[in-house]
Amino acid sequence: MILILNLAALTSGCTKGWKLDYGKPAAQFLQADLATKGQAFVGKKITVKGTVAKVDVSDTNSVWVHLSGGIKCHFGKFKRMAEIYKGGEIIYIDGFLKRCKEGDVVIDPAIGRDPTASFSPR
Repeated sequence: MILILNLAALTSGCTKGWKLDYGKPAAQFLQADLATKGQAFVGKKITVKGTVAKVDVSDTNSVWVHLSGGIKCHFGKFKRMAEIYKGGEIIYIDGFLKRCKEGDVVIDPAIGRDPTASFSPR
């Protein structure tokens, strides 16, 4: 039964979630460079290193971590994960780059990343 549920999840559009956990990022960026260098990676998994500007958990179904420079990271329903981050903290985020324009960068879905993992920004 569990195998059937897993297969159903994989074929029902949950593939980005699966890749978010296990796929390698196509590129890695410092927050200051993402808007200018990231356009070619829209739709692909990336990693960004940035400073937390704010955490918005007011809607528990749509939690956001905002990085400096206008980078918005959608954590979905992962409220507890988002709440560990504090303003001014430097963090790493993995996720799919949805939009990439100066002042309007969206990573959706997004998830916190192990800060000890290798990081080679472009």
